[in-house]
Amino acid sequence: MTSAKTSPQSEIIPRLYMKLVPLQIVMVIIGGVNAIIDNAFAGNLIGSQAMAITGLFSPVPNLLGGINALIFGGAQVLCGKYLGKKMAERTRSIFTLDMIVMVMISAILLFVCEVFSLNIAAALGANEAMAPQLAAYIQGFAIGLPFNCFGTQFTAFLQLEHEEKRSYAAIVTMFAANAFLNWLFVAVFSMGLFGLGLSTSIGNVFFCVIQGVYYLGKKAVIRFSRESIIWSDIKDILIYGLPGAVSQFCIFLRGVILNGIIQHYVGPDGLAAYSAVYSFGCVYWSVPAGVSSAVMVLGSVCAGEEDKTGLKLLMRTFLTKGALLALLAALIESALFYPFTNIFFHDPLSPVYMMSLAGFALFPMFSPISTLIAGFSNYYHCLSHEKIVRTISVCDGIVGVCLFAILLVPRFGMIGIWAGQVLGSVFNILLIVVYAWIYNRKPPITLERMMCFDDDFGVSEDNRIDITIHSMDEVISLSEQVWEFCKKHGISDRRQNCSSLCTEELAGNIIRHGFMDGKRHSIDIRVSYVNEDIVICFKDDGVPFNPEEASRLFDLQGAQVHSTDDAFHNIGLHLVSRISRSMTYQNTFGLNILTIVV
Repeated sequence: MTSAKTSPQSEIIPRLYMKLVPLQIVMVIIGGVNAIIDNAFAGNLIGSQAMAITGLFSPVPNLLGGINALIFGGAQVLCGKYLGKKMAERTRSIFTLDMIVMVMISAILLFVCEVFSLNIAAALGANEAMAPQLAAYIQGFAIGLPFNCFGTQFTAFLQLEHEEKRSYAAIVTMFAANAFLNWLFVAVFSMGLFGLGLSTSIGNVFFCVIQGVYYLGKKAVIRFSRESIIWSDIKDILIYGLPGAVSQFCIFLRGVILNGIIQHYVGPDGLAAYSAVYSFGCVYWSVPAGVSSAVMVLGSVCAGEEDKTGLKLLMRTFLTKGALLALLAALIESALFYPFTNIFFHDPLSPVYMMSLAGFALFPMFSPISTLIAGFSNYYHCLSHEKIVRTISVCDGIVGVCLFAILLVPRFGMIGIWAGQVLGSVFNILLIVVYAWIYNRKPPITLERMMCFDDDFGVSEDNRIDITIHSMDEVISLSEQVWEFCKKHGISDRRQNCSSLCTEELAGNIIRHGFMDGKRHSIDIRVSYVNEDIVICFKDDGVPFNPEEASRLFDLQGAQVHSTDDAFHNIGLHLVSRISRSMTYQNTFGLNILTIVV
């Protein structure tokens, strides 16, 4: 007989992590692709002066990202933790507060950008000749700000609802609309930089509406509910969102500072080159940010469950598959430095062309190290190690890069900007290693030491077993292991038998009825001894099925089901619901998560 694997080698977490990564990458790349589209039309239809102007604007999306991150970053982590604690109703309070706050913030942003566009242009460093054009771009761009804010929030929450396809459709539509309208407004109607900004705004309308429609229906688990509001949750949202906001704000300041350094030491050609390369910055950063953001999304749920084994496997997957993906992306991006440059400039002998060429070749080289920085920062954020998270945000966002730029640009010109990115990343990875060393009082030579678990985090290894099974052949072995675990902890014979029977019945039902699509599936079962109770948690990636509802339906129907197979299925669930002290179910990221207490 095949034995179940009593080990932490879950297949669900690596599969789910790699499933989350693409949308995380796309979320980061949104602003970058829109910038590339705008800059390509600006450089080819308006002129290099327009490129310099949009370059001055380039830090602004980071500031907006910081405002968004303050709200949805905190909301996303809290929703993950509450789902991990099986408190799905609490997520509605978070979502509702998120929407209310974003209404107020987006209204303020729209007002400020439309009324004070010239002042903003001057603050970004535009001279008298550039300021009116930059102000026009800001006014066109600002029209879509509310839609961008809400669209970003919807994308984050739709992941938890397993509705990624809707987000992909919204993003593709947004890009297509932006490209078409740029051509229409700039090439046909000659609307200049205002037309560029307006195109992005209308694209954001599509982005928001396509996703937001989902929340008008009844299918959404996380939805707007005034009755669910807990106003004190606003404080928690801001606390958990602060590190991401600080990081984005530091990147905004970094952009402003680097623009000033470039203007002073290099001139307009340097600004145009920086604008071209930086418009691809979100593309370069998308893979590192995507694989590290998936750590936060999935890690917040594991942290809510206090699942130390799951977190270890998550970080192991991140360091192998995620980091490798980021390295491959960096090598490909660096190899494409010629075609990327030619998107914006066409004279190989011009200074701006040569500066851009060097930037496109060197800029991607910082991203593999930045992947590690962001991944561990997001992981520490899930575990509430806020001091190191805030320190990383400031150092990675502004201190390291600007320090090296100040030292290198006066001597090496634009090469100093590109090299400063790489050296700043090295500085920050050393910061993380030092933190782990201080926390453990030992050199962080193992992954567990780098993870910095608190002593009271999770159930100890002596009081839990983790089992992964794939087929009915392993179910009997599973029930035997649960029986032995209960016996080891002095559980009474009756509760031993109940625990073993519940595990066997539920695992068998999941395989019989949830694994019928011909794909490879598995069940992760964790059995824990907590406060003299046996807690059994099942996670599977099969067909969504709520056994709580099925058991209630059995009671209501008096076992009047339509077939022998259905009767057997429901009788088994009814039996489990009777002999277990509690049963809770939720579907998160498309996973069935069932927890029973015996």
